[in-house]
Amino acid sequence: MKKLNNITLILILFFVSFACDDILEEDITDVTIQIISPTEGTIVEGNTAQFLWQAVKGADAYRVQIVRDDQRYEVDSLVTLTNFTYNLDPGYYQWRIKAENFAYETSYIFPVNFEMRASDNLSNQNVVLQTPSENLYTNNKSIIFTWQSLSNTDTYTFVLAKKVGGEQTVFEQPDITNTSLNIDPMKLDEDAEYIWKLKAKNAISETSFSERSLFIDTVIPNQPTLSAPLNEAKVAPSSVTFNWANGADSGTVQSLITNTLEISTDVNFNTLIHSASTTNNSAVYEFVSPNTYYWRIKAIDAATNESDYSIVRSIVVE
Repeated sequence: MKKLNNITLILILFFVSFACDDILEEDITDVTIQIISPTEGTIVEGNTAQFLWQAVKGADAYRVQIVRDDQRYEVDSLVTLTNFTYNLDPGYYQWRIKAENFAYETSYIFPVNFEMRASDNLSNQNVVLQTPSENLYTNNKSIIFTWQSLSNTDTYTFVLAKKVGGEQTVFEQPDITNTSLNIDPMKLDEDAEYIWKLKAKNAISETSFSERSLFIDTVIPNQPTLSAPLNEAKVAPSSVTFNWANGADSGTVQSLITNTLEISTDVNFNTLIHSASTTNNSAVYEFVSPNTYYWRIKAIDAATNESDYSIVRSIVVE
C-alpha cells in the first residue's frame, strides 16, 4: 500500500509540475486584439508599412502575418512589441495578428486589406538591403553588395565605412543606377567591422541611409588543446565526456568558434563513427562496443577560418 501511495504522489507531482506554466499564464483565449493601423482599405504611400495594435494583457508575443493578394506569405513573424515595421513592394496585401503566451493564444483577427502605393517622395521610405546579410562574418574580401530596387528612384549612393576607434569612410560612390556593386577588395584592407550604407535619390527627395555591419576576419583559430580524457584512458562501455580548450583568440575581430569532435576506429580517421559540432568546449559520446577509439578536435570560426586538427588521443573501451 505504501508503495502504491508513493507512485500516486509521484504522478500527482508530475502533472502539477507540467501544468504549472498553465496556472501562471493568463488565459487570453477569448480576447480580441484591437488594431490601430493599417485599417481596412488603408493606402500606404511608399514602401514602408508600420503595423500597430493595442497591447493584450497577459500576452508575451504577437504573431503577425502578411500575405500578398495572390495569397503568398510575405511575413510570418513573432514580435514582442506592439508595433512592427516592414518594407513592401507596391501592391495589394492582407494582414492579421494574434496574441500568444506560453499556454494560450487568441484567435487571429479577421484579415485586413490594405494597399502599398509607390510614391515620388522618398523621404519616408527605405532601401531594402539584400547581401551581404546583417553582421556577416567572412574572410572573403571579394564581396558583391546588392539591394532591392526602390520605385521612383533615379540613382543610389553607396558608402563604406570602417570602425577602428571611430568610424571613417573608406569608399563612396554616388549616381549608381543598378542594384548591385562590386568594390575593390583593397578597400577592406584589414580585419575590422565595416558598415555599408545605401540611400536612394530622385529629383525631389532622397531616403535616409539604410545600413548593415560586416566583419572581416582572416585570423585562423588556435589549434585546440585536448584536456580529457587522457591518452590511452581505459573506460567501460559508457558515456564519455570529452573536454578541450581553444585558447585566446588573437584576432582583432572575435567571431564565434564552432568545434567539431571526430571519433574513429583508426588513427588516420578513415572510418569515422562520430562527428558532431558544438560551440562549447565539451561533448559527450556513448561507447557501446569494446575497442580502441581515436579522437580529435578542429575549430572553425564564423568567418569559416579553420584551425589545424588537435593532436590525436586514443581511448580504450574494455
